[in-house]
Amino acid sequence: MHTAVDEDSDRAWARLVERLRQRAEPLALDFVTRVRNIPGYAQNLVGPDDLELTAAGSLQLILDCLDAPASYPGLLKFAEELGARRARQGVPPEALISAVRLDFPVIWGMLLELSGPEEAALLTTRVESVWKVVDDYAAAAHSSYLAERIIMAREEAGVRHEFVAALFGPEGQLPETRNRFAKAFDVNPDGRFGIAAAQGKSAASLRRLATFSHRGAPAFLHQTEKYTYVFWPETQGMQDLADLRVPAPLATVACGVHGPVLGLGELIPAARIAGVLSDLVTGGDRQPLTVGKDWTRLTRLRMAGIGVDLRAGLEAQLAECRPDERDRLEETVLCFIRNGSVTETAEKLYCHRNTILNRLKRFKDLTGIDLMKPIEAARAVIAWG
Repeated sequence: MHTAVDEDSDRAWARLVERLRQRAEPLALDFVTRVRNIPGYAQNLVGPDDLELTAAGSLQLILDCLDAPASYPGLLKFAEELGARRARQGVPPEALISAVRLDFPVIWGMLLELSGPEEAALLTTRVESVWKVVDDYAAAAHSSYLAERIIMAREEAGVRHEFVAALFGPEGQLPETRNRFAKAFDVNPDGRFGIAAAQGKSAASLRRLATFSHRGAPAFLHQTEKYTYVFWPETQGMQDLADLRVPAPLATVACGVHGPVLGLGELIPAARIAGVLSDLVTGGDRQPLTVGKDWTRLTRLRMAGIGVDLRAGLEAQLAECRPDERDRLEETVLCFIRNGSVTETAEKLYCHRNTILNRLKRFKDLTGIDLMKPIEAARAVIAWG
């Protein structure tokens, strides 16, 4: 029930708000001065005219809402337009909220300056309502800002997709296509690039890598029916993988990686190689496969494709061995082909040097492969490596 005391309080509050309106210019000036010190506004992302008009408009609407709640729709509409505009201007969200909430100390400071001792009790009863108006204004601006950022992200993703699709299409071999891509995303069209390909669970890791890339270390997504590709320009701070620099999160993804290649025009053949390497990934892999590191797997796959199975042939030649002898031979051969030294192999396997030589001779007698001759050892490397 609204009493006579309440009505007196409302009238006194309306008079105080009216005195605030008469100080609109100093209020706006104070607001603009403070906002220019907020990181995100200090970088001149928002022009001075925009800032001054926003200050005057928002303060006027907030004052209207303090003694006329019917003005709320106008304030919320203003907040929505402001949030969307600041998103397009690139103002960080925390800077936007800090700026909008400055309205409270600016208004409250002026209220304290204008009011006398007899109005202290009145201010005490109104502080919550002033804060609520400002907070509702900030919430509406923030909500609109986030909605606009989602729209912007979708727009950017669509444009990005079109540029990448063109790069991997027939027109990607045209210099003008590569130059347009390079200009749009600020990369060197003739620089060094790496590319990764993946399928299944690893593909999701590549998509996350592209989603969270930033301007300092961009990564670009390309999706085909079979493979998910991500490619990137080499930049400082990336992790070394063989002769290629890769984004740090990629170092623990089981995928195929190829590079570096020189220039955007080499990405299509590099993608084919990365795709083939991703076909070799097994459940036990915890890092990318490369040509330099995994050439034996790649060679074995290609030979199997034409019906040559070196592993099966080697197993057949060792079939006459007892199981324990066969295991010792394999252990010795694998150790030797990794280091190429009889002495080091003996040390690693805790055997006498002559024992290793005898096992290598036995392996030669059974398979015809003399591991001391690189051209023959290559058969064992590919079969078992």
